[in-house]
This record gives sequence, C-alpha cells and structure tokens, in this order.
Amino acid sequence: MKRFLALACAFAWAGTAQAQYAFDQPEILAAQRLWGIAHGARLLAHACSQAGKGEAAEAWVEWHERELPQILSAGRLLAQHHFGEDAAPPDALATALGLKPALALPPEQLEPACASLAEALNQPRYDLTKRREELLKDEPKP
Repeated sequence: MKRFLALACAFAWAGTAQAQYAFDQPEILAAQRLWGIAHGARLLAHACSQAGKGEAAEAWVEWHERELPQILSAGRLLAQHHFGEDAAPPDALATALGLKPALALPPEQLEPACASLAEALNQPRYDLTKRREELLKDEPKP
C-alpha cells in the first residue's frame, strides 16, 4: 500500500523544471517537502477519479480537508519564498518545485495505487502536522 502511493509521489516529483530547494532554510525546506506530499496525493486522487475510482478521490477530499491548515501554511511560506507574494496558485508553486502537473501511471500501477490511497492517507506519514514537526526536528540548524 505505501509503495504505491510512494510511487505516485515519486512520479509527481520527477518534474522537468529546475527546482530551487532551500536546503539551508529548514522551515522553507519542510514546507517544500510537505507541498510535494500534498501535490503527489492530489495528482494520484485526480488520476484515480479520471479512471473511475471515485472512492480514492473521496478519501483524498477527506484527507485534504483535515490537512488544509498545513497545506495553506506551506503554500503561503512558499509563495513568499519563491515569488515574494502572500499567495501563489498551486500550479505555480508546483512548477517552482519542479513537480509534474499530472501523473501518467499505467493501469497496472494505477489500479493498486487507487485501491490503497485511503489506507495510505491515514498513515502517520500523511499527517502533515506531525510530518512537519519530524522534518524540522531532523533538519540541522544553519
């Protein structure tokens, strides 16, 4: 189950743009990583919805509502960092981070990823508040 969502997220991260990651700024780097997690989950949910797997998209909607404060906080921080603005469209942030705009998974990979999305999103890794705390705890201070 984790493997399939991780695979989807890896596809989302394999963008073509040259990303500018803030390795020397732990708060920004944590926001970038959280945004990547949220972006990958969104892309997978969208791909599942397009494939007629509505239950996966419904699970993502529930997760997104639960995690929205962290997603919005990360988005504001990234908009400031990358664009000097208080807000930026999600697609602009994804582009700044070099994230793909869509997933192109073959059916044999998409089917199990969609089937496991709800379970995966309930794992501690996708609790963005806890994940942010872990990321900041693990990052060395400059």
